[in-house]
Amino acid sequence: MGQKPDTVGFCEALAEGLAEIGAGADDEETRALWRYCDELLLWNRRTNLTGAKDPIQLARGPLFDALTLLPVLEPGHLVDVGSGGGLPGIPALLLGGVPELTLVEPRARRATFLRHVTHKLRIDAPVFQGRDEELEPRAWDGAVAQAVWPAGEWIPRGLKIVRPGGAVYILSSEPPPAVEGAKEEERVELIRPMDGARRFACRLRRNLA
Repeated sequence: MGQKPDTVGFCEALAEGLAEIGAGADDEETRALWRYCDELLLWNRRTNLTGAKDPIQLARGPLFDALTLLPVLEPGHLVDVGSGGGLPGIPALLLGGVPELTLVEPRARRATFLRHVTHKLRIDAPVFQGRDEELEPRAWDGAVAQAVWPAGEWIPRGLKIVRPGGAVYILSSEPPPAVEGAKEEERVELIRPMDGARRFACRLRRNLA
């Protein structure tokens, strides 16, 4: 895992968060997450990618929030809309939650980071620089957006881009509202160890019609 002083603290914070989520990571997956987070924080010095300032803060905050996707995530081609620094899509891919991932980000510097980090980590995750409105509609198995829009705004956007029967994922601090065209299929409520904040992860199934 290298010799950086924050490595041990990062691994402890990651393990604590994964235990709350009911997931795990082997040594290879932990190393991959460390390399990803290290690159994220390095680029964050000149490009606003996350509010976290160090690996431990990142593991306890934004990374934990991203990993709450895992309990409700199902295999398929996931599109991460407004991916920014790669959350939650890249951690989901690194931990084997999805076999295919496309990252969508409209801002040039953030898209450049995503291309850099996927190349650095040698992961196959195409980066599309653009907005959700530009994506092919009804084409994706699942769609997620972390901290981009309120749930009530994201759900209709997500429903437009997933295939009939596909899934829209919600990561939020409160339960999502009911919407037409989809049914809530699974929901988990989690407590973030850092501060006791509630986090909800939900999978909504788009109607077949």
